[in-house]
Amino acid sequence: MFVVDGDAAVRDSLVTLLALNGHEVAGFATGGECLAAMDAGGNGSAEDVDCVVCEAELPDISGLELFRAFRAKHPETRFALLTSRNDQGAAAAARVCGIEAVFQKPLVSRRLRAFVQRI
Repeated sequence: MFVVDGDAAVRDSLVTLLALNGHEVAGFATGGECLAAMDAGGNGSAEDVDCVVCEAELPDISGLELFRAFRAKHPETRFALLTSRNDQGAAAAARVCGIEAVFQKPLVSRRLRAFVQRI
Protein backbone atom coordinates (compact mmCIF):
# COMPACT_ATOMS: atom_id res chain seq x y z
CA MET A 1 0.00 0.00 0.00
CA PHE A 2 1.17 3.52 -0.78
CA VAL A 3 0.27 6.62 1.25
CA VAL A 4 0.95 9.96 -0.47
CA ASP A 5 0.56 13.17 1.53
CA GLY A 6 2.66 16.32 1.65
CA ASP A 7 1.98 16.81 5.36
CA ALA A 8 4.53 14.67 7.22
CA ALA A 9 2.38 14.37 10.34
CA VAL A 10 -0.64 13.13 8.38
CA ARG A 11 1.47 10.82 6.21
CA ASP A 12 3.30 9.30 9.18
CA SER A 13 0.06 8.85 11.11
CA LEU A 14 -1.60 7.07 8.19
CA VAL A 15 1.42 4.85 7.60
CA THR A 16 1.47 3.91 11.29
CA LEU A 17 -2.31 3.32 11.46
CA LEU A 18 -2.31 1.09 8.40
CA ALA A 19 0.86 -0.78 9.42
CA LEU A 20 -0.64 -1.48 12.85
CA ASN A 21 -3.59 -3.01 11.02
CA GLY A 22 -1.36 -5.47 9.20
CA HIS A 23 -0.60 -3.69 5.92
CA GLU A 24 2.80 -3.18 4.33
CA VAL A 25 2.90 0.57 3.73
CA ALA A 26 5.28 2.95 1.98
CA GLY A 27 4.80 6.70 2.49
CA PHE A 28 5.65 9.47 0.02
CA ALA A 29 5.61 13.26 0.34
CA THR A 30 5.00 13.98 -3.36
CA GLY A 31 3.37 12.47 -6.38
CA GLY A 32 6.77 12.41 -8.09
CA GLU A 33 8.23 10.22 -5.35
CA CYS A 34 5.28 7.86 -5.64
CA LEU A 35 5.56 7.71 -9.44
CA ALA A 36 9.29 6.98 -9.16
CA ALA A 37 8.51 4.05 -6.83
CA MET A 38 5.78 2.90 -9.21
CA ASP A 39 8.25 2.87 -12.11
CA ALA A 40 11.15 1.37 -10.15
CA GLY A 41 9.89 -2.21 -10.11
CA GLY A 42 11.01 -4.82 -7.63
CA ASN A 43 9.92 -5.35 -4.05
CA GLY A 44 7.51 -2.71 -2.79
CA SER A 45 6.81 -1.50 -6.31
CA ALA A 46 3.40 -0.82 -7.77
CA GLU A 47 3.05 -4.46 -8.83
CA ASP A 48 2.90 -5.26 -5.12
CA VAL A 49 0.60 -2.35 -4.26
CA ASP A 50 -3.08 -3.11 -3.97
CA CYS A 51 -4.18 0.29 -2.66
CA VAL A 52 -3.11 3.95 -2.76
CA VAL A 53 -4.33 6.56 -0.26
CA CYS A 54 -3.51 10.00 -1.65
CA GLU A 55 -3.99 13.64 -0.71
CA ALA A 56 -5.92 15.60 -3.34
CA GLU A 57 -3.53 18.58 -3.27
CA LEU A 58 0.07 17.37 -3.39
CA PRO A 59 3.06 19.74 -3.55
CA ASP A 60 3.87 18.82 -7.16
CA ILE A 61 0.81 17.27 -8.87
CA SER A 62 -2.82 16.70 -8.02
CA GLY A 63 -4.13 13.49 -6.57
CA LEU A 64 -6.25 13.09 -9.71
CA GLU A 65 -3.12 13.26 -11.88
CA LEU A 66 -1.45 10.62 -9.73
CA PHE A 67 -4.55 8.45 -9.95
CA ARG A 68 -4.58 8.69 -13.76
CA ALA A 69 -0.88 7.77 -13.97
CA PHE A 70 -1.40 4.80 -11.65
CA ARG A 71 -4.55 3.68 -13.44
CA ALA A 72 -2.79 3.73 -16.82
CA LYS A 73 -0.20 1.18 -15.66
CA HIS A 74 -1.99 -0.63 -12.83
CA PRO A 75 -5.76 -0.48 -13.38
CA GLU A 76 -6.48 -3.03 -10.64
CA THR A 77 -5.02 -0.84 -7.86
CA ARG A 78 -7.66 0.62 -5.55
CA PHE A 79 -7.39 4.35 -4.88
CA ALA A 80 -8.71 6.63 -2.12
CA LEU A 81 -8.45 10.42 -2.24
CA LEU A 82 -8.05 12.63 0.85
CA THR A 83 -9.34 16.18 0.79
CA SER A 84 -8.79 18.94 3.31
CA ARG A 85 -12.08 20.65 2.67
CA ASN A 86 -15.67 19.78 1.98
CA ASP A 87 -15.42 20.15 -1.77
CA GLN A 88 -18.28 18.29 -3.39
CA GLY A 89 -16.95 19.17 -6.86
CA ALA A 90 -13.63 17.46 -6.18
CA ALA A 91 -15.41 14.44 -4.73
CA ALA A 92 -17.66 14.20 -7.78
CA ALA A 93 -14.71 14.58 -10.18
CA ALA A 94 -12.84 11.87 -8.30
CA ARG A 95 -15.72 9.45 -8.58
CA VAL A 96 -16.24 10.22 -12.28
CA CYS A 97 -12.56 9.32 -12.81
CA GLY A 98 -13.10 6.00 -11.04
CA ILE A 99 -11.72 6.74 -7.59
CA GLU A 100 -13.56 4.49 -5.18
CA ALA A 101 -13.47 6.58 -2.03
CA VAL A 102 -13.04 10.20 -1.00
CA PHE A 103 -12.29 11.00 2.63
CA GLN A 104 -12.36 14.45 4.17
CA LYS A 105 -9.72 15.42 6.73
CA PRO A 106 -9.70 15.09 9.62
CA LEU A 107 -10.11 11.41 8.91
CA VAL A 108 -12.30 9.01 10.76
CA SER A 109 -9.85 6.14 11.01
CA ARG A 110 -12.50 3.42 11.18
CA ARG A 111 -13.87 4.47 7.76
CA LEU A 112 -10.39 4.37 6.22
CA ARG A 113 -9.64 1.00 7.84
CA ALA A 114 -12.94 -0.36 6.48
CA PHE A 115 -11.99 0.80 2.98
CA VAL A 116 -8.53 -0.79 2.99
CA GLN A 117 -9.75 -4.00 4.64
CA ARG A 118 -11.79 -4.76 1.50
CA ILE A 119 -8.55 -5.54 -0.35
